[in-house]
Amino acid sequence: MKHKLRSISVLLLLLSFVIVSCRKDKIPAVPKDVLTGAWEETPQKAYSRRLLFATGGQFSMQIRDQNNQYWQMEVIGKYTISEDRLIVNTVSNLEKSATGKIITNTPVNYILFDSGKFSIDQHKLTIHYTTYPADAPVATMAVFNQLIAID
Repeated sequence: MKHKLRSISVLLLLLSFVIVSCRKDKIPAVPKDVLTGAWEETPQKAYSRRLLFATGGQFSMQIRDQNNQYWQMEVIGKYTISEDRLIVNTVSNLEKSATGKIITNTPVNYILFDSGKFSIDQHKLTIHYTTYPADAPVATMAVFNQLIAID
């Protein structure tokens, strides 16, 4: 009886070591940065822009006409930040129908928010960047409100 009890104890001890040692390591979560989340441009113009910054540097900008309830265009790319500098490299431009169906997916390669510097104050993202109309470069500013999910 003592021998069976000892065998069972040793077996349970070995089993517990096996279970603990076989536990899979957790994949570390990608840390969020200050831009992670969704931002809606303010004030609204003839079109609206929504910026989506996801973990891992994923970026998309959705653009729609104010008369249309669906997003008409989506620019997709990657972003990086360094201190107050924002660099967005685009890779794809999606054109969508009024129902949201993708009509075209055009590969692109340009920098969005050229020479961009950003600041965040009370859930408002301000981006200062350069645009290039026909005559000369122009210093431009865009302001976005942070969209906060309510559960």
